[in-house]
Amino acid sequence: MKIHNNADILNLGEKEAIHNSALQLLQDIGLVVQNAELLDVFENFGALVDRNRERACFPKRILEKFVAEASNKPDYEEGMECSCLFPDPTRTKRCGGIEATAGTYPHLWMDLEGKVQAHTLKTIEQATILADALPAYDRLGAMGVPGDISPLLGPLYMRLLAWKYAENKLSGCGEVRDIRLIPYILEMGQIMADYKKVSLRRYTFAEVETIAPWQFARHEAEIFVEFWKRGLLAGVGSMISAGGTGPATLAGTLAMMVAESLFINILYHQCYGWKKLYMQANSSILDMRLGMFPFGRPERSLLILGMGSMAKYYRAFLWASSVSNDAKEPGAEAGYQTMFNVLPSVFAGSLGLECFGILSGGEFNSPIQLVLDNEMLSAVKRLNQGFTVAEEQLAVETIKEVGIGGMFTGTDHTVKHFRQEFWEPEIYSREGYNSWLNSGRKTAIDLARIKVEDTLKNHHPCNMDEATEKALLAVIAKAQIKLVS
Repeated sequence: MKIHNNADILNLGEKEAIHNSALQLLQDIGLVVQNAELLDVFENFGALVDRNRERACFPKRILEKFVAEASNKPDYEEGMECSCLFPDPTRTKRCGGIEATAGTYPHLWMDLEGKVQAHTLKTIEQATILADALPAYDRLGAMGVPGDISPLLGPLYMRLLAWKYAENKLSGCGEVRDIRLIPYILEMGQIMADYKKVSLRRYTFAEVETIAPWQFARHEAEIFVEFWKRGLLAGVGSMISAGGTGPATLAGTLAMMVAESLFINILYHQCYGWKKLYMQANSSILDMRLGMFPFGRPERSLLILGMGSMAKYYRAFLWASSVSNDAKEPGAEAGYQTMFNVLPSVFAGSLGLECFGILSGGEFNSPIQLVLDNEMLSAVKRLNQGFTVAEEQLAVETIKEVGIGGMFTGTDHTVKHFRQEFWEPEIYSREGYNSWLNSGRKTAIDLARIKVEDTLKNHHPCNMDEATEKALLAVIAKAQIKLVS
């Protein structure tokens, strides 16, 4: 039985129409690429480059050849596992089918009383410790952007906190923000790589975004080049809003998504030699009344499913990125909006899911929401496992043995299988109403709050020794003197 990657909503004619539109856009419009070295890279690929306009256009025949020659086999280089933006083929194997990431980059924090405030180093520490303890998460992104230190130094502290307080999970930060930080990021990464006896790539990577529509802007391109030239990995993301930076029609936005994904694939192919295609789905609509980029909308789900169909067409990996929601507090709205993103991503075949524990479209995260999302994720992972249809599981002999009107509770077959077959909630209610009343009327949010308090009291991860932490802090102090003071 297969759940993951088992949805295909577009027929062949629709896929070909979207494919042809994407290629037409890359040929006729191309992308602004504000970096001379990358313009050379694309010109070597076969793009028509206008250096005065900093424009690269890609002839359809070159694109058709590129797509046709894409490999069925996944690429792998050491360090690919570090960032969600890299097409790491070990992701699903490592995480039992689908990788789940807590965090990434909220500036605000909602405490247990519901008060929203700027993130601090302490609240990011708490968020990291909590997510490290919750079993459904496979990795942690940066669990917050600190507001109590110089903004320029934020990416350095975010790395320190991600590395120190995530003992059980792959954790890191790709934020760069200012190119002047790169020497300090590399120095910190080398300290951790030496301490852990792994490649520098494990602790040194960057994440940037194209600026929709059709721009690989100067700042982002420069960061990419600086990492690439050092033999390090830099991932590129894309985010389009239907009706904003893309057309109001979902088909038109999907064609733009495909075009930008193909552009990123060409960049990865030329710079890193990767041959397997990788499609990204992190787009939504623009709210025409408020001008906001909402996450918990059915149109976003349709774009995810549509990109999943295009990934099948290209024999590509799919990354259906953020599963955030627009709710302003933990509860039913946050739950159904998140699930509205999660299930289409699973059915479409995404390698993973990210941004759990986040509220208000990524503005802030919440310890209670982290716990509730962990519970939901564990159920989704059980769904994703499906079930086995074989002689043992069909249980014909056991059914005959129990017979008419019998109970299966006491059979050896039940004892053998129920733990593997049945998902067990920790937070969600399972008792009857009277039992719930007698046990204190605790809601899922009440139980999540207790879980947060117990975890922060009893879970004390530390993923580095004192000497390593001092060395990292010394690098940050040096950056403070050189860049801030």
